[in-house]
Amino acid sequence: MDSTDDPYAPRSSQSYARAAEYLDSSVSSASNTPSDASSSTSYCEAGSSSSSFKPWQTDGMRSQDAQEEYDEPLFGGTPFRDSQRAGCPPFSDPSTAEGADSFSGTSASANKDEFYALLNVDKDASEERIREAYRNLAVVLHPDKHTDPVRKSAADSQFRRIQEAYEVLSDAEKRGVYDHFGEAGLSSSWALSARGKTPQEMRAEFEKELLERRTKEAENLIRSKGDFTAMIDATPLFAPAQRMRGPPPREGQAITLGDRWNGVGVTQLIGRHGFETQISNTSSVNFTGQMMTRGGLGGGNLIGTVKTQWSSRFGTETALALLRPRTLTSKGAFALDENTFFTYVGAMNSLAMPPTFTLTAGQRISKTSLMTGFTTFRTGSYQLGAWGNPESLSSMQLMRREPAGVSIGVTSQSGESRSWTVQSTLSTVDTSLSFDWGTKVLGGVKLRLGASLGTSSGLSLNVNCDRRVTETVRLGLGLTTGLPGGVTLRIKFNRLGQKVVVPIVLAPEFRSDLVLAFTAIPAATVTVLHYYYILPGKRRRIESKLQELRKDNEEMIRERRETALSARNLLREQARKRWMFESSKAGFVVLEAWYGKRSAFPPPRQGDPDQLEHDIWEAAGGPTIEADSVGANSIPTTASTGEANLEYWDVRIPLQAMVAKGQLIIAGGRPKSHIMGFHDPCMGDKKHLRVRYLFRNRIHEVIVDDVSPFAAPLRAHQLQ
Repeated sequence: MDSTDDPYAPRSSQSYARAAEYLDSSVSSASNTPSDASSSTSYCEAGSSSSSFKPWQTDGMRSQDAQEEYDEPLFGGTPFRDSQRAGCPPFSDPSTAEGADSFSGTSASANKDEFYALLNVDKDASEERIREAYRNLAVVLHPDKHTDPVRKSAADSQFRRIQEAYEVLSDAEKRGVYDHFGEAGLSSSWALSARGKTPQEMRAEFEKELLERRTKEAENLIRSKGDFTAMIDATPLFAPAQRMRGPPPREGQAITLGDRWNGVGVTQLIGRHGFETQISNTSSVNFTGQMMTRGGLGGGNLIGTVKTQWSSRFGTETALALLRPRTLTSKGAFALDENTFFTYVGAMNSLAMPPTFTLTAGQRISKTSLMTGFTTFRTGSYQLGAWGNPESLSSMQLMRREPAGVSIGVTSQSGESRSWTVQSTLSTVDTSLSFDWGTKVLGGVKLRLGASLGTSSGLSLNVNCDRRVTETVRLGLGLTTGLPGGVTLRIKFNRLGQKVVVPIVLAPEFRSDLVLAFTAIPAATVTVLHYYYILPGKRRRIESKLQELRKDNEEMIRERRETALSARNLLREQARKRWMFESSKAGFVVLEAWYGKRSAFPPPRQGDPDQLEHDIWEAAGGPTIEADSVGANSIPTTASTGEANLEYWDVRIPLQAMVAKGQLIIAGGRPKSHIMGFHDPCMGDKKHLRVRYLFRNRIHEVIVDDVSPFAAPLRAHQLQ
């Protein structure tokens, strides 16, 4: 079908197409049948784009733009993470609304988006688009357009604000400063030092300054990285009396708990400690010292590692053990494109043997998910002529020989929390099939389950979980067992790059009672604590902080509400004109629009679409808030229900005034509270925008969260 005959065909700008990629999952229903009506006003199809895929990389070689997965800590909040957010230092002010929004999960860089929100343009909008948006608002808000003294004063205030936004965004130098430091940065020394520089030069200078400051702050907390592993033999605690080590007890004398406790001991200690320093923009050097003791014997080494990111697609990592036994290891990863990658690992453990190599090739095999297939080849230890001849190797070198093998597998990740991997391995000593699955439970506990079955290795099962306790501390607990094999409990503690791991051997053979006890009891304990202690305590802390936050910002909230109310009144006539124009073509007419706490939204009006439009826009001569009556199917009013105390805000007038060419576009990536006629009615809570609108005389509805883009009309919004 030709796009001109389809009312759902896109006619909007590129920004609409980008915004339309987002479709809220809470849309009541979706119709894929195009309307029979045709008009110059048309729907915009939701664009489809595959998820971005980042290839596998070795540790330390991940792309610089990769972001650490966010986990909400149980206690203490995230003060350090908040301080690292772009735009916070050195101009952040916890008393501002932007600082308050950060409490509810909104980015603290909101103060860098307010001018864009006022003009309703993207951050990458051209000067022409900014000028057009300013002119459209200036026509409505210019003080000379109003004769009433109250309206004239309100219009003057709003006009000066959008004029200030236009002056900043239309000036390349000021815009560069604003993009990085917000409105407060315009009055700082940055505004002076940026004179005469191109936007690219300013951005590079700003980013360098931010990087240096964040690096210094991070180094004050994390100067080095290390891990310590202590393997403990706790089998005497659970072993039958007849299998206890040591001299047998005297006849008639029972083995006491003290006897069992005295049999517990450390069998192995491993320690590593190192630091990393950046030597250039693409290279870094790491020095690590390591030691190990076992059975009264020990050893250590010093390892130097050079990491280099040669390009955005290729990076390498080379490590050399400086003491005996000297080993050389090289790793690399190359991304052919966003769907294909290759990696290699080469290791030389001795000059008496040729180096071993491990090669991996991966290819994304799904267009709708991150499912990736991979194949790994391992050369193992081999012989080249006399080089590597087993007869010439020492017993230690023979023990370090590796088998050759090949592995084929598939891995996938859904969002940030769920992933799985299936892998089959064929080698000269074992053939195995393994499966690994991970997800998030109980509001942030990372749970991983794994199983492996091999012809020589037998059956192996493992379960691991870890949780961020505070912003800088993670605790983990795991259990590993197998047939043949024992039962091992693993405790892990991680804080600011320092990791302590304690594997505790509970039994040398499979014990179903121990497996059940050390999985069921911790799981039940964590679940009970989560639902009966952690969640209630978290709710109380959040409610207390919200009350304190709103009390501290009560005056600011009142002022912003009054500003939004005056802006809404100023936009009323413009909204009425847009409604009359759209209604005459059966175009885009906003019936209801609420912004704020989703659970507090009133139920939608019910009835015939034409009657609803008449009641909302024609009653009392126009869209006046005070004219609406209150009831189950009506809009609450400021005068009768105390709009100041509601946790949502009526934004149908501002949205109708923003309709252009039968379409409504709101850029994403920033809070909507800075849009003219909007304000934050529930500071600290998560906010949503619900819009119920008429298009082609059919009712549509959509709900989006605070920072998601909004694009309408869309076919998917249509109610059945």
